[in-house]
Amino acid sequence: MKKSLFATAMAIVVNASSAFANGGAWQEGIPATGSASASDKGKSTNVVIENETLKIDLHAEYAAVEVRYRMHNTGPKVEQDFFFPVERWDVREGEETVGPLDLDDYRITADGKALSSTNVPGQKEASSQTKSGQFWEQSVPLIKSWKKSVIPFEPDQTREITIRYGSRYSENNESVSDDSHISDAVFAYSLSPAATWKGPIQKGKIELNILHAEPEDVSIEKPRDRFRRISDTHYEWSFENLKPSLADDIRIIAHSKYDRYPTGYSEEEQARHGSYVLRDHQYFLDHADYDATASSTLAPQGKHHYEVENIKGRSEEGSPWAEGVEGDGIGETITLHVNRPLPLYGILIRPGYWDYGNKSAWWKNNRVAALEITLNNEHSFTEKIPDEPFDGPFLIRVRDYPQPVSKVKLVIKGIYPGNQFRDTCISLVELRAALAKKPEIQPAR
Repeated sequence: MKKSLFATAMAIVVNASSAFANGGAWQEGIPATGSASASDKGKSTNVVIENETLKIDLHAEYAAVEVRYRMHNTGPKVEQDFFFPVERWDVREGEETVGPLDLDDYRITADGKALSSTNVPGQKEASSQTKSGQFWEQSVPLIKSWKKSVIPFEPDQTREITIRYGSRYSENNESVSDDSHISDAVFAYSLSPAATWKGPIQKGKIELNILHAEPEDVSIEKPRDRFRRISDTHYEWSFENLKPSLADDIRIIAHSKYDRYPTGYSEEEQARHGSYVLRDHQYFLDHADYDATASSTLAPQGKHHYEVENIKGRSEEGSPWAEGVEGDGIGETITLHVNRPLPLYGILIRPGYWDYGNKSAWWKNNRVAALEITLNNEHSFTEKIPDEPFDGPFLIRVRDYPQPVSKVKLVIKGIYPGNQFRDTCISLVELRAALAKKPEIQPAR
């Protein structure tokens, strides 16, 4: 055996997005975070913010945030409370979910030294954001909580405070039978809590970087007309002497809402594994209607096989395709012969061993870090893929090639090493075709 794959069966772990057989509604992500507050009860402070810089990097499924404060104590020695706000979805009564999601890898430092933080619960309140569903009107409570730290200040001392974390985009989604209605994916950051420090924020700068494949789909809903567009993927907002109010709070749509419908229920349609995606005035067909071949394949391990057909996402035991050569599989290929050639908007891929019931398999095996893609033997480009355990497929955009695509060749050019095995795996490949007009659909209701 060259190298074995971990494929232990285990019970499905139900996370913050519940599965519904006939329909339902669910919440995902973190509704909002924000600038630090000096108090959660309106107490006064002698500490001022001399400078605040905020960097927001929009990834495919989350925002990576770094905020730096230069803070100056204008009063006597103090053990200053420092409250960083986090707004989370609460669990609805009768819903089978784990606890509310929290920030990923929250870290706070003072002058480069790590500080501890504790979670302080706040008030629970209903959210108006959840009352605009297409099929359900409901009020889902939010938990307003804080990450509390204590920062010692000497008289007249200036300190550099840095916070880093990841925040999953907030969504409020619905399903009816096989139809899905996915809301805007939102990142929200409230500047207004910073008004609790002494005086205004003397100087500040906010940078927004779009790192996912669809920068044209991003929109800054609020505040209006504050951010300056530097490029397609970079925006900035600079200010001085700002006493922030609710009007300064930030709301960004990282991905706009869309609807997904099956292409049909006939045996032929189901064999194509297709669905229509409708987003504003854009129409797509996501499908795996192709015949696939691979340059090598790992030999079966017990009941698990790793044939290239697994990339259609229909393997009964949830196994991926795995290359079968010695080493890390650099240079190994998958070739797709497309049965219905259409212009491609993009390619959807799970670039590793993705198993909903066993998420450790992702890290134990190699993931694809770089992929060379050739369309119709004439148009080639290389895509770098971040090393993240994507909940949804990763979108690779196809640009500057409007011709119908009948052949797709994928070549592994780089990998992220697994922590136990050297097999490079791919769990899903779907094609996203651009449609010239709105398709005819038959919604569940």
